[in-house]
Amino acid sequence: MTFSQLAILLLLSGLLLVFATDRYRVELVALAGLAIGVILGLVPFGSAFGGFANPAVITVAEILILARLIARSPLMDEITLKLAGLVRSVHSLLLLVCGLGAFTSVFMNNIGALALWIPVALSLCRSNGVEPGKVLIPLSFATLLGGTCSLIGTPANLIVSSFQSDATGEPLGFFDLAWVGAPVTVVGVLFLVLAAPRLLAGRGVQGVAPSAAKPRAFFTELRITLDSPLAGLRIADAEAKVRGEIHAHLRGGRHVFGSRKHREVLAGDIILVETDAATIAEAHYSGAAEFVLQENGDAKVWAEAVVLPQSLVVGSSGRTAAAFTDHDIQIVAVATKLQRIEGRLADLQFRVGDLLLLYGDAEAIRLVLDEVDCLLLSPEPSHHAKPQGWLTILTFVAAIGLAATNLVPPEIAFGLALLVLALSRRFDLRHALADLNWPILIMLAAMIPLGEAVANTGLANVIAQHALALVGSSDPLALTAVVLFCAVALTPFVNNVSAAVSLAPIAAALAKTAGLSPEPLLIAVAVGVSLDFLTPFGHHNNALVMSIGGYRFGDFARVGLPLLGLSTATALFALSLLWGA
Repeated sequence: MTFSQLAILLLLSGLLLVFATDRYRVELVALAGLAIGVILGLVPFGSAFGGFANPAVITVAEILILARLIARSPLMDEITLKLAGLVRSVHSLLLLVCGLGAFTSVFMNNIGALALWIPVALSLCRSNGVEPGKVLIPLSFATLLGGTCSLIGTPANLIVSSFQSDATGEPLGFFDLAWVGAPVTVVGVLFLVLAAPRLLAGRGVQGVAPSAAKPRAFFTELRITLDSPLAGLRIADAEAKVRGEIHAHLRGGRHVFGSRKHREVLAGDIILVETDAATIAEAHYSGAAEFVLQENGDAKVWAEAVVLPQSLVVGSSGRTAAAFTDHDIQIVAVATKLQRIEGRLADLQFRVGDLLLLYGDAEAIRLVLDEVDCLLLSPEPSHHAKPQGWLTILTFVAAIGLAATNLVPPEIAFGLALLVLALSRRFDLRHALADLNWPILIMLAAMIPLGEAVANTGLANVIAQHALALVGSSDPLALTAVVLFCAVALTPFVNNVSAAVSLAPIAAALAKTAGLSPEPLLIAVAVGVSLDFLTPFGHHNNALVMSIGGYRFGDFARVGLPLLGLSTATALFALSLLWGA
């Protein structure tokens, strides 16, 4: 193994490990890896930013803009009202929501598809008395399954298509993945509809109510009232009363320090407490404590939102998120992942999947959440005038038709759709570009040259030769099974784009070494990296529903493990038919 081959192997391994920790922003990790690759001579200087011109990155950006326009159209409100009459049981609700989630994910990024249907799913659960805990994990899994059916279902598919183009001169067709993805999706959705209600019984959120009913731990600041039963208690005793942990204690605006066994909580003190939302609400409404709110006499509402992967507030805190303070919106409570707690509530940094309990003007909350790209969960948005949606839908369908029939490349087809909508003044291109999920796009563009380096340095050929010797067979199905299992094993720990970038050049080299067509092996990579059902951190969709649904870590494997086995077996069967074709 040469220095270049060893260097790119170590670099990619290191990047995958850092991605798996989920401690640093993905775009910064990818850019750092690209910089190291350039410094070591693994990526030529002239190709360092070639990923930004890659058709895969351009297509993803176009799809993200179109998906956002569709989500903003009034059609979603009309669809929700019409769907309510079709639900008769939890199984029919799951069939409806999972089927729509999977179908939508065929034509847009699966994160966008999930964000599109979560409010609809919660509304249908509320109106039909179905526990959201039985619905949200299946909805997340369904959107991942649907993404395996088309070229634009997930950015990883476009990455795989680019390696197919390098290997054969022809990229994958728009629906080439559907030969494997469609049966996997159908089988997977049927399993979710039939088995998920039993497997998730009593798990996650059991009722859709204001955020006070959520079982997840929130951080909030409470002011101790004059007649509070907490007044006069020591910190340790007060913690027992609130069934949580007090992280900060303030009196007169200053922190109070000392032994937790002897320090007393007095009326007028402010405590930063971590406990379940029901306990917080009980303390507030019983008069034992009160939220620290700024009242100015204007009519205000409570609202709950979730931080999306592309949100502008990721890494910010309540103190630095100017969009909230500028519109007099108060962040009253935060349900966040484990992090070190220092200072006050306003110092907590927001992460993907965090839940925010907001207090402010209803219209201002909607405007700000739209500006920072967070998803409003409750209350449901009122019916305000929005741009008409039919032209957007029809233009999007026409672009899909052009791409699917191979009349023009996907990046041109969806670019034409955006041009038509821009000329008809259905959206502002400047604002649309500002709203793009730039972290994902930057990561995608930075990882593409590193993936190409795996092939250019000869590392892919070396790994392919060793894999062929290890398997001891050039049987197409055996090699495909190895590639599929590697993809399935890697994707729970890193995002599917990074997994595809790492595995696609190896799959192409393995096919070349064995004298086989690369297409089935590359399709195995594309499908395998989307079968991410075991953990809540492998894919952002799972992280989001864990936050919203109040799930435990093991709930994902409870449903995901049998689903993964069934999906993998179905994919292998479909791939065996593809080899025989």
